[in-house]
Amino acid sequence: MLKNHNHTPSHEGFSSRRGWRIPIRYKLALPVLILVLAIIFFVLFTTFNVFLDMMVQYKEVRFQTITEIFANVLGNHLKANDQRAFRAHIQLIADEPDVDEVRVRVADGEAVRVKRSGSVDFPPLIYREDFFGVTKINPDTFAAVAPIRGGEETLGQLVVIFSKVPFEQELRKIFVEKFFVALLLVLIATLVIAGITWFVMRPLTVLQKTARNILSGDLEARTNIHSRDEIQEVGEAFNKVVSRLVQSFEHLRARTQALEESEEKYRSIVSDVSDIIFSITPEGELTLLNRGFSGYDREEILAEGLPLFFLMHAPGEAQKFQDALELIVRTKKPVEHLNTKQLHKVHHTELYYQTNLTPVIDYEENLHLIQGVMRDVTDLRRVEMMKETLVRDVAHELKTPTAKFIMTTQWLEKELAHNPEKDKFLPIIRMLRENADRLMRTISSIMDLSRIESGMSDIYKQAIDLNNVLSSVTDDLRPLVEQHHLKLETRLAPGPLQILGDSDMLYRVFANLITNATKFTPDGVIAVSSSLRGNDICVEVADTGIGIEEESLEKIFEAFFQKTPSTPGIGVGLTISREIVVLHEGEIWAESEGPGKGSVFKVIFPSYASQGKQS
Repeated sequence: MLKNHNHTPSHEGFSSRRGWRIPIRYKLALPVLILVLAIIFFVLFTTFNVFLDMMVQYKEVRFQTITEIFANVLGNHLKANDQRAFRAHIQLIADEPDVDEVRVRVADGEAVRVKRSGSVDFPPLIYREDFFGVTKINPDTFAAVAPIRGGEETLGQLVVIFSKVPFEQELRKIFVEKFFVALLLVLIATLVIAGITWFVMRPLTVLQKTARNILSGDLEARTNIHSRDEIQEVGEAFNKVVSRLVQSFEHLRARTQALEESEEKYRSIVSDVSDIIFSITPEGELTLLNRGFSGYDREEILAEGLPLFFLMHAPGEAQKFQDALELIVRTKKPVEHLNTKQLHKVHHTELYYQTNLTPVIDYEENLHLIQGVMRDVTDLRRVEMMKETLVRDVAHELKTPTAKFIMTTQWLEKELAHNPEKDKFLPIIRMLRENADRLMRTISSIMDLSRIESGMSDIYKQAIDLNNVLSSVTDDLRPLVEQHHLKLETRLAPGPLQILGDSDMLYRVFANLITNATKFTPDGVIAVSSSLRGNDICVEVADTGIGIEEESLEKIFEAFFQKTPSTPGIGVGLTISREIVVLHEGEIWAESEGPGKGSVFKVIFPSYASQGKQS
């Protein structure tokens, strides 16, 4: 049943999601702020390290030069043995702002050490006596070493210890100040960007507010944007879309209302109809049932599903229903007039139902549903059974005296064989015997047709080769055909044609077709052919006889149909053949180009492979 699943998002639900929303201006400004700060930090950090390395190199060169100069001066003082001047120059070096300590080691082992106040004590230096240059004591402290010479003679070594910490601190201070200035400028730029973005995005905010109003149920809300840019065009397009959606919504509301009314009418019709309407999915799920039946409630059948549906049938009847469902799944073709018998849950009486099953195919040719309409034909079936019983009883009652009459005519014919007046009486006796034989054949045909239509004829299906059946029929009937001065040709498929069927019943079908062709073919040929066409097996019985009018192509399969009263037979042979073919899930029809142009009877059966190889 159709249901209304319309759902309108509430304004509260929309608002509850706003708490997780980040405005676009922040989405633009915050990444810019972070990116610019990262760039500034990277630039300042790189520049700081470059400047620091440059200053260290500069100080190394500077102090190495100073050390060399003072080493020459101290050499002169030592050579002149001027201790006062010697110590004064050492103190002068120690007073340099970046110098932490000055050490002098003379050749005779005497050492002088002058330390700037507040500096740390450095451990004894370990280096070669002939070392000359700058060496690193620790990551922040360096030592410049130069020899003290007096002419060509080495009088000792001058060691000046200096640190990079003071100028590193000063440089760091400068860069920190620059960083905070840049940070302030970036913050100002970010606020400016956020403000510009807010101004630019303000029309979108108006558009958003209008959308919220529409979602709240105000279908008359429209945007009023005059930004003179693309956003204004978007707003105008939004107004047009909303107007059209409102119109579509009104049409949908009207159609939904009409659909609900139609659904209500459909529900009342389906619920009140006497027929049983149901739907089954290809997977075997019972999805729709309008009413209960056979003593079971609707809810009980829907709850138990298809297993209970099968269980409600009389023994042996559920298989017919299951075979019909499987046939629809395989062929996607409807099954009509399926007669089944069920047992009432409470009274245990027999109930007869006639079901029509129709496949529902989607646009991709896939089976979507199997719809069924089941009608209770118990009363009609009882009437038919009474009629069939009456026909069988009458036919049976007629069969016994007819048989006796035939025996009497045969006895009279033998008795008159030696009578001198036999030529006077034998034609009359032969006429009586021929009519009695015809009456016997009529009674037998009526009884056969009654048994087949009532389902009383036993059919034993098994895997058989249809070519073998056709060969047996043509071999047995060839003398009859040739007796009428006709030629019987066979063109059978080279390979076996496996089907699931009753060989005796199928023998009767093709015997009827060949016999029927013999009756209506004055001269010429009767051809029997078989072939495999996809998953179907096709048999054709063609003749060069009197042909069939177009309006009679369907009527010839009706019971007791005869073109003229003088037509041989009683008109049930083709009817019996059709019933047998239907019992084998096949089709039979006749084709003819008109009177005098012969006719072709075609029979199609599903092959054994397509029937699932069931025995």
